[in-house]
Amino acid sequence: MNKFNTTYNEGSIEVIVGTMFSGKSRELLYRGTRAERYGQIPVYYFKPSIDTRDGEYINSRDGITKKASLFKQSRELLEKLNDKPGLVLIDEAQFADKNIVYVSQLLKRKGYNIVISGLPNDYRGQPFGVMPELMALSDAPIKNIFSVCNIDGCHNDGVLPQRLRNGEPDSALSPTIIIEGSDNKDKIEYEPRCELHHKVPEIDKYLEKQMEPKDC
Repeated sequence: MNKFNTTYNEGSIEVIVGTMFSGKSRELLYRGTRAERYGQIPVYYFKPSIDTRDGEYINSRDGITKKASLFKQSRELLEKLNDKPGLVLIDEAQFADKNIVYVSQLLKRKGYNIVISGLPNDYRGQPFGVMPELMALSDAPIKNIFSVCNIDGCHNDGVLPQRLRNGEPDSALSPTIIIEGSDNKDKIEYEPRCELHHKVPEIDKYLEKQMEPKDC
């Protein structure tokens, strides 16, 4: 029997992952609404301030919205939370700094239930930021949600984020983080794709650059 329920799990970390349009934010907001409405549990919403798409709100594609507290550095969560444990919901965690790994564990030790959602892979298909470490800390089975590949006629799961620059797949040598619509020179868009249709020009060059030098 799974010891984790769908409302609240005191002193634990849970992780939700998936590509865009998969329903990660909807799942996160559902947890918050359920805890507030039926569990009468304090709920705290957070998101990294670098994600400027929806301002200080967490929005789902089906119209659910909640105001969130923005943070630039993860340690701010320790300052913003009081001593009354509750449900801590963190959206778009792939944009958080490395300290989110330690902050999450500190909050867990204080009795909070932390539920984190984010993209597991960046646009190159590589592990995204701190997500692998957060996934390793999850006390519950990781909830992996898939969307559908955006290519016409393809019905495969959309498991990877495709970055498009002016309508074409972006180079692997571009910066890892570019918020959709934030590049003034080019039109940046993202869409979910399956592995077959996921295209990243110059990915071999990028991978070679990441390798450690040969031993002398």
